[in-house]
Amino acid sequence: MLIIITLIFNAMLIRQTAYEEGSRHLDELSAQIASSIEKQSRGQWNMLDLFYRYFADLSSDDWTVLNGYIKDKKEAFGFDSLCLVDEDAMYYDGEMSFSLLSNREVTTTLLTDRQPIILDNMFSAEGRLIFLIPIEKQVVGGKTVCALGVVYNSRNLFDMLNIQAFDGELRMYIIHQDGVALFRTSQENILTGYNIINSLGEAEFKRGSLDSFRNNIRGGRQELMTVQLENREYYLNHTPVEVNDWQLVTMVPVNVVSGRLMRSTMITFLCLFVVGTLIVLAFILLYSDSTRKVLKAEEVARKAAESANESKSRFLSNMSHDIRTPMNAIIGMTRIAQDHIEEPVKVKDCLKKIDLSGRLLVGLINDILDMSKIESGKMSLNNDTASLVELMQNLVSITQPTVFRKNQIFNIRLHDIRHESLIFDSLRLNQVMINLLGNAVKFTPEGGSISLDVTEEAAEDEKLVHLVFKVADTGIGISREFQKNLFTSFTRERDSKIDKIEGSGLGLAITKMIVTMMGGTITVESEPGRGSVFTVEMDFPVAGAPEEMSLPAIHVLVADDDPDTCRSAAGYLRELGARADAAYGGREAVKMVKEAVSDGDDYHIIFLDWRMPDLEGTDTAREIREVVGDDVPILIISAYDWNGIEVEAGEAGINGFIQKPFFKSTLYHNIQKYYLRCDLEQPKEELERNALSGKRLLLVDDNEINLEIAQEMLSYTGAVVETARDGQEAVEHFRNSPVGYYAMIFMDIQMPVMNGYEATRAIRQMERADAGQVLIFAMTADAFADDIELAKRVGMDAHFAKPLDMSAMLKEIRKIRG
Repeated sequence: MLIIITLIFNAMLIRQTAYEEGSRHLDELSAQIASSIEKQSRGQWNMLDLFYRYFADLSSDDWTVLNGYIKDKKEAFGFDSLCLVDEDAMYYDGEMSFSLLSNREVTTTLLTDRQPIILDNMFSAEGRLIFLIPIEKQVVGGKTVCALGVVYNSRNLFDMLNIQAFDGELRMYIIHQDGVALFRTSQENILTGYNIINSLGEAEFKRGSLDSFRNNIRGGRQELMTVQLENREYYLNHTPVEVNDWQLVTMVPVNVVSGRLMRSTMITFLCLFVVGTLIVLAFILLYSDSTRKVLKAEEVARKAAESANESKSRFLSNMSHDIRTPMNAIIGMTRIAQDHIEEPVKVKDCLKKIDLSGRLLVGLINDILDMSKIESGKMSLNNDTASLVELMQNLVSITQPTVFRKNQIFNIRLHDIRHESLIFDSLRLNQVMINLLGNAVKFTPEGGSISLDVTEEAAEDEKLVHLVFKVADTGIGISREFQKNLFTSFTRERDSKIDKIEGSGLGLAITKMIVTMMGGTITVESEPGRGSVFTVEMDFPVAGAPEEMSLPAIHVLVADDDPDTCRSAAGYLRELGARADAAYGGREAVKMVKEAVSDGDDYHIIFLDWRMPDLEGTDTAREIREVVGDDVPILIISAYDWNGIEVEAGEAGINGFIQKPFFKSTLYHNIQKYYLRCDLEQPKEELERNALSGKRLLLVDDNEINLEIAQEMLSYTGAVVETARDGQEAVEHFRNSPVGYYAMIFMDIQMPVMNGYEATRAIRQMERADAGQVLIFAMTADAFADDIELAKRVGMDAHFAKPLDMSAMLKEIRKIRG
């Protein structure tokens, strides 16, 4: 009995020792493997961060440019493909796309909470993993991409698990907490089911139980169990992996572990040591190779950053020159005006040049601020009803002084324009066109030509119109190589022909970004020495039905050496009901007038281009006056300033001036004014002088100079203006005034004590009848769309940007007051 008891006890001790040793060995081995898996996963996140640096600096927005980079990295890192996820949870790689919208982990964790994730159930084949990180939004192939990732075959990723330990009978699985298999060392396995925990349902547990195993996995508690499968007993162990909810499950036959222990503990140790050494060596080799590639990538990134900093340094140097130029003009013209204070004509000319230089300076500053806003993602559009007529007139006014100075030919042509009132951000579209025209003028030599063609086409949506803007020049052109970087910030082509031309290299980058924000496209066609053509295409909503206009069947002559201008104007006149003839030069116009008089079919009104090669417009007018007398109105048409030829034109018998380009409404209103004598428009100066007559205004600004300027401008409108120096003082003025005392409040934003937003909220919250009715206008240098939106949210009725434009202010006030 003692011998039997001793043998039994010894067997139990050996079994217990084997169990404890097996537990220890399996725990150690599993911990090493789990640690390796964790490091492997961290390596994927580091690799994705590296890819994102390249991706963020990529100027192209399609897969073609990415293909070479992806191929190189696939060979280096062993992944299957690079993939992208857009804002609608659509997955894309080089070969396929599908929706991830039903996956809450994608929609919530990745896209909403902006956290990295690993997906393993997106492909039909088992063992495919997707590592995904959130990124800043970028456009690739027309899609707004929010996440970047790599796809791995898990067998390639987890090669370390193919360890031939325990005579090759060690089986390992990576599973989720619910038991679903993510990876297994062999498909010819003792547990072949989709769910490893469920596959153990029919097994007989010697130590532990299925419920305990399931609960241990969920609770993170480790316990070695033994289970009987196919007439063989196995050790069953699990170890949490610090990646998602992954668990490492190992199974090894009990007799293999016990036999190894009884034969030689040292052999077991040496085997484990060899295995561990191989794992460490493999990791060291992989880590060294990865580190080398990371360092190489960081070196490339460093050089790119140095290049960007060098570009920005050149940009600041150029901008310093460009900003000083209008500043010198402002200071110089101010001194000249002071020295000629008794000469009104001279002073008026100086003030005009000061105004133009000031606007140029504001434009340069806006460029810098726009670039900052765009790059930070804070810029937005302020779409509202706007006029193409006003846009074109503004472009002519800004462009023509430089064109005139360089003796260039400048034409704006309209083609099939049916809608003059549209909905768009007029400030931004104006900025786009000024940038393109400014470059055309700048890089076109003296005597060259610049043109802007605007064409209306039908859009797919009947509520929209498709406009095509083409800016063409006969300038120096752009090389094909530089066209690839044309819309990159802070860059300019290095060429001895243009090195002395002022410019920051920022305008086209801003232009491209604004056009993209407006949903349009911009392209360029150019060859060195043969000029350039920039084409911008956009869709705009129609603001309303076109104005109804009609004329009696009068006889009209349009003379212009540009055939497109003649045909366009004549076409508009015929649509209005008039009979229109076109002459393509001054002498032809004189001949046609003589023939009309001879035939008894006199012209009722005549439009003459100022600059015609055979006979100038003023000379043509003199000869026509000798034929038709003084009764027929003759108007000069030009894209240039009327002031320079006003005296000469008056002596030649010219009645007025009409500015190019010809809109239908422009022709209609000028014929109404000069022929039908229906001048319905009150002079601008008189409108401004009487606009706010009898109204009491409260003007709030902490800057004395700004206060003086605004007070003078508002007083000019006939209003009674009271002032306050900060928001708190403005609130007290309003609180202590009778109901209806103030008609309007003009409120600066950045002020001490209480800023403009706070003061507006305080006024709107007062319990008095006019607190919600008094008009409150923001009056600030913060001129971005989000500033305008904030002003509206606090209760302001409109936003006026400094420097103040009285005409624009009064126009907005009239719109609000109805």
